[in-house]
Amino acid sequence: MWAHASRSYTGIVPRPKTCIRIWRAVSILLLVVLPVGLRAEGPSVAADREGTHAVANLQEERRVNCLPQPSPGLKSKSLKQLPHGASSEQALVMQREAELRRLDRAVSGETAKMRAVVRVIDRDRASWWLASFVSSKPFQCPPARRSEWTDAIIGAVERNELPVCKELLGLVACLVAIESGFHADPLAVDPAGGQDMSKLLQRAEEELRAKYGAFLSIPPIPAMSERYKQEYVPLLLACRTEGEIEKVADRIAQEVRKDMASVPDVVKRVADKGLARLTSVVRTKGSMQLNFNRARQVMTERGEQFTDQELSDYMYTTAGGVDVGVAALKSTFVQYAAECGNSGDLAWLFFVGMDYHYGPFTSRNVVEQLRICDLSGRNLQLDGDLLHYGEEGKPSEKPSETLNAALAALPGFGRTTVMDAFLLEKDPHYRYTDLHRELAKAHAKSFGKTPFALLGDLRMGHDAQIKHGVLWKTRAYLKKLDRYLNSVPWDR
Repeated sequence: MWAHASRSYTGIVPRPKTCIRIWRAVSILLLVVLPVGLRAEGPSVAADREGTHAVANLQEERRVNCLPQPSPGLKSKSLKQLPHGASSEQALVMQREAELRRLDRAVSGETAKMRAVVRVIDRDRASWWLASFVSSKPFQCPPARRSEWTDAIIGAVERNELPVCKELLGLVACLVAIESGFHADPLAVDPAGGQDMSKLLQRAEEELRAKYGAFLSIPPIPAMSERYKQEYVPLLLACRTEGEIEKVADRIAQEVRKDMASVPDVVKRVADKGLARLTSVVRTKGSMQLNFNRARQVMTERGEQFTDQELSDYMYTTAGGVDVGVAALKSTFVQYAAECGNSGDLAWLFFVGMDYHYGPFTSRNVVEQLRICDLSGRNLQLDGDLLHYGEEGKPSEKPSETLNAALAALPGFGRTTVMDAFLLEKDPHYRYTDLHRELAKAHAKSFGKTPFALLGDLRMGHDAQIKHGVLWKTRAYLKKLDRYLNSVPWDR
């Protein structure tokens, strides 16, 4: 069942997951006052395409019969009036919130459809079922902590108001095992990858000097850098987990702030930009390795208020890391179950697991980009992103190629209407917009039906080396997810 599914959904390029690269993070720590571009963000909403090479293969598989057609959308309205002095970023946020409120009612019906296709079990049976396999290969949860982890997974599902069902419990167990190996505070360096902290530090310093040799010679940077290295490199060498690295980074950031008065203005301007990154040097946290910006968003949407420190501390607990991870998983799980779930067929779980890795609704949005390609006659980078995004995962007003192609595909839709819809691309609401409904209708008429979602293939270049020193590819992660999902005793 699983092996066949994983072979069937290749050839389309979703957005990469970019895990934190500890060696780039350490470069910040070594230089202290000069950021070196921590460009990686975990299972994030903010795609980072630097150092990647994506290859799209528009095969005939995209013409297969589609899963259930989108429900009728509601008429789109654009936000005509904004408060005086609102920034473009605030305007985009307000547009998105207005559209979300308008389409909430349509989305709410997906929960009932999801519940109809999953296998709900009671809490006692859920606990027994998880315990029956999470300590075996390939999961290997420590037996002494098995009850703690099974309670955390079930508790996270309940806290996020999702049904305690085999599909969700099994998928979450797979993701925890893949992302952290059942560590609440994951290892900073995976020894299985042939890396250790000293090698990462050496590589970081070599890149640092190659890129910023001129800055390193500006007084008092040489003396300051040497002093910091003597004090903090031994502490970094002693770090074993991501949480420990964060504590060292916080100590450095506090000292840097005190030393800012003694550096030249040209350095100070760069340093001011880097301090925020230094204090959040680990971008993906907890046992489910969730991007911290995404974690803030899902907790706010759930109505809970955390300071950054409180949320970080919570994510480094067994229960908290799984809770926040499931909160981020919730919307894709519900929609893919509702739209792709069929009795006896669990292949849709691949979409949920891969989109947790690459970003919400990536697989669904790749198919939308395919429709736009066909209707506009333009070639697009099929990455699952309909808009441009900045480093913090916030959408930009700069027109994306996909937006321009959508305007060409549906000339009757104005830019504001298309933008209103695209602002919802990381939400379940997008598939209820007039824009999506018209794109699906026009494409079906001219080219035939398409599936609701597709997975794909992406190759990452050498600059995309990540936390464990491994070059990840879509196919590699898919293969790993396939192995874990196949190891779950679904019928037990």
